[in-house]
Amino acid sequence: MLSGSTGNGTGYNFNVVNQSAGVYQIQFDDDFDATPAITGSQVLWGNLGQNPLDNIVFPYLNENGATAIVGDSNGSHQNRSFSFIAIGPDGR
Repeated sequence: MLSGSTGNGTGYNFNVVNQSAGVYQIQFDDDFDATPAITGSQVLWGNLGQNPLDNIVFPYLNENGATAIVGDSNGSHQNRSFSFIAIGPDGR
C-alpha cells in the first residue's frame, strides 16, 4: 500500500490481501455501520497505452470489507495497481 487513511495516527484503517491473480480482499479495520459506497480505478500504468477496458470491479461489498477484481483489456484477471475510496456511516 502506498497510502491510506489513518486511524488516530496509528496506521491504515484497512488491509489489502492479494488472494489470487487480480483478486484482492479489502478488510476495513473499523466496520462501517451500514454498507458503504466504494469506487476505484487502476493506476500507475505509466504510459498512454493503457486500454480503457483495463478496469476494476467490486463484486462483494459489506460493512466489513470488499473484494476487488482488476484485469486487462481482454477480461483476464491480472494483478494491477489500483486505488479505492470507501465512504459511509461510521457511527462516531
